Amino acid sequence: MSTAFPVADPIAYLTGRWTLDRHITDLSTGGTGTFTGIGEFRPDGPDLAYSERGELRFGGHVGPAWRALTYRASGDGLRVEFDDGRHFHDLDLRTGTWTVTHPCRADAYAGEFRVTSADHWVQDWRVTGPAKDLRLHTTFTRA
Repeated sequence: MSTAFPVADPIAYLTGRWTLDRHITDLSTGGTGTFTGIGEFRPDGPDLAYSERGELRFGGHVGPAWRALTYRASGDGLRVEFDDGRHFHDLDLRTGTWTVTHPCRADAYAGEFRVTSADHWVQDWRVTGPAKDLRLHTTFTRA
């Protein structure tokens, strides 16, 4: 495993365009898929507006996919919110790593974040629930 890269200023670190390479594994069926695209963190006052767009290939689906989040400055870290303002999770990258959980109706999300350099970081999510058993591993590389 790579050594963690501490981040003193998460707003400055994340700002800009990143290429995304997401690998999706359905652990219940063994099926796999990918999402490739661009993520962009744009300043929005003291916060960051995040959007990602790309192509999703999963199961029989091939097509465009996107999402938007807000990363709000909060103490030494960030408060990540869905585009409708609901809280998703907190994020503190001062040590270069962070773990988080998020309950979503009957599903549970467990996330791990690791910054490995000034231009590279990863998210690893495990999603479990009555109809889900997924792993989503995303590599972000500064564009």
